[in-house]
Amino acid sequence: MMTLKQYVLLPIILSVLFIPPLQAKDNSEALLELFQRIDVLSKDMRTLRGENEQLQHQIENLKKAQKNGFLGVDDRIDALSKQIKATPKTTNPVVAVKPAIPKPAVAPTAKTPPVTKPAIVATKKPAPPRPPTPQTTKPKAKLIGKAEVVSVPKTKIRPATAVEKSLYNQAYAQLKRNPSVATRAFKQYIQKHPSSPLAANAQYWIGEIMYSQKNYKGAIDEFVKVLQNYKKSEKASDAAIKLGFSFYELKNWVYARRALENVTRYYPNTRAATLAKQRIAKMKASGKY
Repeated sequence: MMTLKQYVLLPIILSVLFIPPLQAKDNSEALLELFQRIDVLSKDMRTLRGENEQLQHQIENLKKAQKNGFLGVDDRIDALSKQIKATPKTTNPVVAVKPAIPKPAVAPTAKTPPVTKPAIVATKKPAPPRPPTPQTTKPKAKLIGKAEVVSVPKTKIRPATAVEKSLYNQAYAQLKRNPSVATRAFKQYIQKHPSSPLAANAQYWIGEIMYSQKNYKGAIDEFVKVLQNYKKSEKASDAAIKLGFSFYELKNWVYARRALENVTRYYPNTRAATLAKQRIAKMKASGKY
């Protein structure tokens, strides 16, 4: 059966058979060149098809990796939630009960009572109740997003040293001019000075840089580090609200609502709580839950 290529080339071949010898020689060279070009085009087509299949395969792999990565975040949050629900509740303190004081015995009435000395009843004094022993239990953990946040009393934080302030200010100066340089500088600062009172601020700004670049998944991981490692700092409430905003931008309404409600519950008298209430109202008005 004649192929498409042969069908196209048949008129050219027939015309070559009925032309003078000199012209036939020229046409045969042109025909040979034409065949060579057709072979080159066929090879190019096969190469392009192969590259196209490889690109499609890579795109599918990237989609699966992104989906699996985000599902991994959900799984970690659910696991933390189950752990917190499984923690035993603290027992009530022991209440001291006052011992009952015996009432004095009433002597029986009679016409001629016998003259006898009253019997002395030896009563043992009850031992004073022991004060309840203080329980040194760990404060109950709370969940904000995928981070465990513990309700602890505020403690006095030492002031930053001159060296710590200088290095922090150098990193902060790059925040608007060159965010990539600022990110590296903040990470180096945390590695060198993990116990610095400014380490929480450095960790928070790393998350803010990723949030401004619309890398919301990366921002979630960085804000969670603030809540896990620096839960006593003043930046904890700011990290909590931005965690909820990051889930909101990812359209994960379940975790966004959970994180925002936790902000209002655990940081009630902060600016973050006000912003959380506004975003919750917006979600409710738009039917997100």
